[in-house]
Amino acid sequence: MTCFNSNKAYKAKENTCLDPVRISTLLSELNVSAAEKYNLKYAWINMGGWQSWNPCEELEPNTKQPSLKCHLLKQWNQYILFPESRHEISKTVVLGQFVSYLRWENFYLVFASVGNIDGVLPPVQFVFDRHNNTVTYELADKGKEWQEGELQAKIEVFTAESYFEAREKLEKLFGSCDKENPNYTSRFDSIQFLGKQPAGWESWYNHYFNINHNLIEDDLKALKETQNLINLGGFDKQNLVFQIDDGWESALGEWTIRKDRFPEGLKVLAEKIEAENYVPGLWLAPFIIDLRSETAKEHPDWILRNRIKVPVMAGYNPLWGANFGRYQPGLPGSFYCLDLSNDAVIEYLDGLMDKVINEWGFRYIKLDFLYAGMLYGKFKNGGSAYQWFNRAVKILTKRTKTNDGKPVCYLGCGVPFEPAFNYFPLSRTGCDTFEHWENSLLKKLNWNGRNSAYLNVKDSIGRAMWNKIIFNNDPDVIFIRKENCSLTTKEKELIATVAVMFGNQIMYSDDPAKSTSKEEIDIAKRIVEINEKYKNEDFSVKAIRDNIYYVVSKNKKYQGIIDLEERYADIR
Repeated sequence: MTCFNSNKAYKAKENTCLDPVRISTLLSELNVSAAEKYNLKYAWINMGGWQSWNPCEELEPNTKQPSLKCHLLKQWNQYILFPESRHEISKTVVLGQFVSYLRWENFYLVFASVGNIDGVLPPVQFVFDRHNNTVTYELADKGKEWQEGELQAKIEVFTAESYFEAREKLEKLFGSCDKENPNYTSRFDSIQFLGKQPAGWESWYNHYFNINHNLIEDDLKALKETQNLINLGGFDKQNLVFQIDDGWESALGEWTIRKDRFPEGLKVLAEKIEAENYVPGLWLAPFIIDLRSETAKEHPDWILRNRIKVPVMAGYNPLWGANFGRYQPGLPGSFYCLDLSNDAVIEYLDGLMDKVINEWGFRYIKLDFLYAGMLYGKFKNGGSAYQWFNRAVKILTKRTKTNDGKPVCYLGCGVPFEPAFNYFPLSRTGCDTFEHWENSLLKKLNWNGRNSAYLNVKDSIGRAMWNKIIFNNDPDVIFIRKENCSLTTKEKELIATVAVMFGNQIMYSDDPAKSTSKEEIDIAKRIVEINEKYKNEDFSVKAIRDNIYYVVSKNKKYQGIIDLEERYADIR
């Protein structure tokens, strides 16, 4: 374990950067020959990523990291730029976060920031400098006044001779396995009620914002009555999730129910979902707000502001922010952050969660856009974002059972991996997927946090090593439908194969009443076969070149190629 302590008191003006360390020095300390072949310029670099929507892949030697900025819509830069970072990517500089690794053939040098396993420390960014063969550690700690000798980061650095050895070391490091301890409690115990392989249906990737009571009720009925992926999949029928996504709320940050869409409220729907033996799920984005909402109008002091009292932009969505006027102090379409240091905000969010769980009856809560809690501003009570983020998510996720004893769990999405580690064992581990292989418009804008089936699959492969060890990886939904979907059968099977091999939650979002053709049912049956074949296997994955991967099961039963250029998986 390498622990870094400050040797002086740092000001709060900038993120702390800890001194560069040579890769050769690290290898020597780990009793590895620092031969020329273990130079950074020859290494494949896995970036890890600071939150769900960060690009993640094994980056080929001498290849520039995908852009983390969108120059046209600058609000989107809040999504995937490490908070307040002082570093820029280049052909020689690669930025990684949380758990990253270097790979030379089958030899791994792994960097894992573990300060939030048993404490509360700022997230870490690894700055890999190919030119100088060094790694620098940068902290998201703006606003924190460090004292001399105070622990700033805990970083574990280790080597492994294979993919599976690296996984085993991560499993032990992150406390996911302790076979020698008879009293061991898994960090995944809180989601065990969902079954060994959580699965279900959600409204987003077909209906998007356009949901209402009748539509949800119709989908609930059709899900039971038709031949669909969930009914054919061999999942535990008592623990399937049925989740209502975005579109039910009056406004972003105003978590009252839209009466024009849900005149009977949401409690009645949750009861109907329970009656069908599904786990009722609901979407929330607790840390962000539209300044046009009644909540923002009534509580302007709840909005996080910068040092000149301008609200801190959290992102762009034309439905969540005015284009101009008194309710848009920033760029058009911007939405904003809540000040999580404000006790009144925390009291409000605590009450909201109690209402959602104990009054309305939802037990699978998708908490989205959580990265906004790590954005820095002039907090009412001072301090650093990571400290207030920890307090907020601890309170948001404290209800593990309803008042009448039913289990409750949480899915983290758009979630900062490191500070959220202890609170979201079930986490999205890639960007949003899409009903088309690529999002052509956003690709032209060079926006690498875009919704895209291609990027989603790439992220799932990039974070495959984490699955069932660091997080129960949620790879996002699988598609079957023909309507409003351009994905080919081959692409649908590829998406499903990657989800099964490198994730551990299978979600489906199609309208089950409209996916009843023989072709669609045959695709569903084929994906069920893929699931049954691979769900209990442990696979390694290694990039051969960009977009081409070699995979092999731990028991050597299966091996093959995943090709994202030709868009197929051939595993035999």
